[in-house]
Amino acid sequence: MDTRQHAYRAYYLFRMIAPFVFAMWVTVAGLYFATRISSDPLQLALLLIVLEFATFLFEIPTGVIADVYSRKWSIIAGYIIWGLGFIIQGMFQSFYIVMLSQVIWGIGFTFVSGAPEAWLVDEIGEEDALPLFVRGSQIGQVSSILGIISATLIGTIDTALPIIVGGIGTLLLAVILVIVMPENGFQPTQREGSTRWSVFDTFFDGVREVRRIPVLRSVIWIGFIIGTSAGGFDALYPRHIVGNFEIPLVEPVIWFGVIAGGVMLLTIPLLEIAKRYLERNPTVPVSSLLSVFAIGTVIGNLIFAWTGNFYGVIFAFWLSQTLRNTTKPLFMAWINRYTSSGVRATVISMYWQSNAFGNILGTPIIGLIGSFLSIRIALTVSAGALLPVVSIYRRHHADDR
Repeated sequence: MDTRQHAYRAYYLFRMIAPFVFAMWVTVAGLYFATRISSDPLQLALLLIVLEFATFLFEIPTGVIADVYSRKWSIIAGYIIWGLGFIIQGMFQSFYIVMLSQVIWGIGFTFVSGAPEAWLVDEIGEEDALPLFVRGSQIGQVSSILGIISATLIGTIDTALPIIVGGIGTLLLAVILVIVMPENGFQPTQREGSTRWSVFDTFFDGVREVRRIPVLRSVIWIGFIIGTSAGGFDALYPRHIVGNFEIPLVEPVIWFGVIAGGVMLLTIPLLEIAKRYLERNPTVPVSSLLSVFAIGTVIGNLIFAWTGNFYGVIFAFWLSQTLRNTTKPLFMAWINRYTSSGVRATVISMYWQSNAFGNILGTPIIGLIGSFLSIRIALTVSAGALLPVVSIYRRHHADDR
């Protein structure tokens, strides 16, 4: 089996396992926080803020490490830390311990973020990366559905159990990647002098790349704007559902599984449609699709905030979050298109750091609005905060042609 085939196999395996174990957490985490840890909107926002603060502090150093030392071992180290954070979170149901666990798994996330995309482009080349990003995301959606089903079934016993199982699965993923993940295309950033200066030089190279290329400058602003919007929504949407609606027919954990599963099922065909559309229309800018998806996300979130019907709120959530999920692989491919290999993980980490900074600034404001006014108003502010990305995407339509 040649090098590229090893990379394909490892990437597909990664996309089968990683979304499954993450879905075990994400399906029940919001419900777990809102019903077992705290019902106060500000405290729920704080749980997200500490996660984003850890991301903000560690994103750039870990991205530079991936560029200087190894993409593969950065990913493996990240999943070990990530899994431990999940296990602690599910085992100790105290607000302050859960806050600590958010910091731990947030640090693990920073080791992983950007590294898989940078690793894949190095192994197979930029031209083949976009379709594989999309195909891998589709595989991930199927895997996520299986994770959601598993989390829902286990969660009927105890909502903490899927979080613990997800943590154990994340640790197992790290072990599997040690065995199957190649790293033949990666060329570590080489510098004269000490490794310490190599790390600093790589970071500043990434900064220069962002300053030099208009699209990458915009990527940093987009990360900040998305962070200010998504943080408040993610913190408050479970509380909105369980606090403002009577949950019909079955217990809440089953409905949360249905909600999450619906997003995954809808994302698979939408990604395929987007992929085929871009293949058949190569002159269409990727940024044009990103702007359309952003508008749809805002509309869906506004409907979610103000509809008075339980089933209406589910359909609105499906609309906004399906568009949001579909955006992610397209956006990562858009970043990689304009970034050179030597600083690719560093630049992607800069995006995630700006995203975390937006979360840190925006989420407490939205949490306070939820505490002192209403969750509906807070969700409306969160939706409106995403609108500026539309004009930024439109500004770069000509660059993508």
